[in-house]
Amino acid sequence: MSSRGSYVPVGSKVYVFNDIDALSIDCTSHTVQPIPDIPQRMSFKVVNAVGKKVYVLGDSFCHVIEEGGGWWKGWRKAVTVFDTETQSWGAKLVKEDMAVGLGPFWSDSVVMEGKVYLKGCINRNSFVYGPVGKKWEVMDETMNSEDWEGACVVDDVLYYHDCSGKAVLRAFDRKQRCWSVVNGLEEFLAAETSQSKWCDAVSYGEKKLALFFPKKHEGSKIICCAEIALERRQGGEIWGKMESCDVVVDDGVSELVKCVAVSV
Repeated sequence: MSSRGSYVPVGSKVYVFNDIDALSIDCTSHTVQPIPDIPQRMSFKVVNAVGKKVYVLGDSFCHVIEEGGGWWKGWRKAVTVFDTETQSWGAKLVKEDMAVGLGPFWSDSVVMEGKVYLKGCINRNSFVYGPVGKKWEVMDETMNSEDWEGACVVDDVLYYHDCSGKAVLRAFDRKQRCWSVVNGLEEFLAAETSQSKWCDAVSYGEKKLALFFPKKHEGSKIICCAEIALERRQGGEIWGKMESCDVVVDDGVSELVKCVAVSV
């Protein structure tokens, strides 16, 4: 599998989308099967599942633009959909007025209330895509104010581990349009993740998340997984409780590991 592959869990399967080809990993039978290739190559893509459909969003080559005696390739943001039930691709939808000049990279994406939230590496490049109506919107300023990456959604609240300074688990409540810090995890995060350059959170059962983070052990890099139970207390504060923390794998396959954890 390509190191540039994109992974997304749907039920007990993990779907993998490389540059052009695609495949599925069945976590119950431990088998891998090819699926129909992506109709057209898309660069800098992200994939998200909404229900039984996988939405692939990225940059798609449209045409050659001639200007000032020269020419350059025209790229636009595009969406194509893979139906996991029919195992077929839908037509590619191109956003003609959204050029690659806006910035090709998205640092992360999540699904909330049936919409795909795409966080740009530059704040002005953050958008929301709604499959119903096929609409693009600018992301809410408050949600966009934090540089969230490696995030997940539990009960319509976005969570991510802030590696930029003091190690904390931050939460964004979409309905209240505000950020907060998850209480009760200060000692654990300070001891275990304060030196981590990345941490990935995934939804893990009812009112739980799993936090994957790298760590050095006896001179080798390993990936640990902490299971955290979440609770909203009176007054709206969110508290987290550590339930377990174990080594899950050697470093190098974090993207695939977190998807498998969601699927099984």
